[in-house]
Amino acid sequence: MKTDIKIILDNGKGITIDLAEEDLSWEIVETDEREMGVERLHEAIVEKEIEGLDEHLFITLHVWEYPEGFLNMQEIEVSEGEVIEECDLGQFVISYYEEDEEFD
Repeated sequence: MKTDIKIILDNGKGITIDLAEEDLSWEIVETDEREMGVERLHEAIVEKEIEGLDEHLFITLHVWEYPEGFLNMQEIEVSEGEVIEECDLGQFVISYYEEDEEFD
């Protein structure tokens, strides 16, 4: 299972960040009632110290679940660059909420 993302920083340097499941704390930040049920937006923010950057790199992960139980879309944003290769974020959201009994 691929868990890393590749980023080109604003300074032109390419880096690879491994997204460790234990470092991700997901929150449901938005819900919307739609035709086929509830749509949920799951979000996690990762902060990394990167050599050569004056400030920490913030990686914001978004996963939309719609209809309920199905992962529909994903988006990865970085504060100091551009993502050039993603991994499947759904694998993290599913396992995170399978461990959380309150999600049901």
